[in-house]
Amino acid sequence: MTYLVLDNGRVVSAHTSLYAARVAEPPGLGPSREAGPALTGVPAWWCRNRPDGDAAEIGIVRTQATALGIRFELRMCQAPAGTCAHRPCAHYAVWAVSSSYDLLDGLAAFVPSAWLWCGLRGDDPRGDRPAFRTEAPALTARLAAELKPVLRAAEERPADSRTLSARRRDAQDVVVRFLARHFAPESEPPGVVRVRPVLDGRHLHLTLQPPADEVAALCGAQVPARHSGVGTHQDDVRQCEGCFGCAPIVPPPVLTAAEHDAWMDFLNAPSPPGP
Repeated sequence: MTYLVLDNGRVVSAHTSLYAARVAEPPGLGPSREAGPALTGVPAWWCRNRPDGDAAEIGIVRTQATALGIRFELRMCQAPAGTCAHRPCAHYAVWAVSSSYDLLDGLAAFVPSAWLWCGLRGDDPRGDRPAFRTEAPALTARLAAELKPVLRAAEERPADSRTLSARRRDAQDVVVRFLARHFAPESEPPGVVRVRPVLDGRHLHLTLQPPADEVAALCGAQVPARHSGVGTHQDDVRQCEGCFGCAPIVPPPVLTAAEHDAWMDFLNAPSPPGP
């Protein structure tokens, strides 16, 4: 898995050759042609021009590009498969950031609603700490063994009485709790924080407030505080994909315990909060 095909930052496929990756790029996006910086003599990523005229995005990336600042992000819903009530299920309540694609991809295999993203982002050291890099593959191997069918004589009782679907649900729960333990927000004094939609032009961003004079949206964009707050269902408003969970977020949306609580309240609310 050397070359990853990206669609708006999301990893959609992995390939052993650049040729196979270029063939696999989603139709309509246009092929990746602009080469990025070299890594050991070979471009670390290739860019494509978006058909809507927006700035070029990374279309294909080598997994070794972490040496140049590329990081991989795993997001997954905490709810059991098929029961998510988020708005929409593009919101992910647990995530991990690491320089190892294979490590995160192994964990994602046990969560049906998990996706991996790739992008240039701030460094989060927790995904590369020795404890995480040691425990994650061990957990992946154990869960894979538990889900693998075991040959036995017809008259023998199975060693594990759980059905395969029950074992899959349990595996998902184990992975979610494992990542929540390693990537939980740092404990800090309690504070009053809330998530507020802010309209900047026709783009709807989300901010954690109280703000400073210049507000940083969850996607990392600087949104002038003077811009009006609006509801999320206003006509002709385009939701920022970074703020609303569809693209890599820089910096990560959860920075403190208070912000984590505010973010979870926002995700679990029955309807989007007003300004």
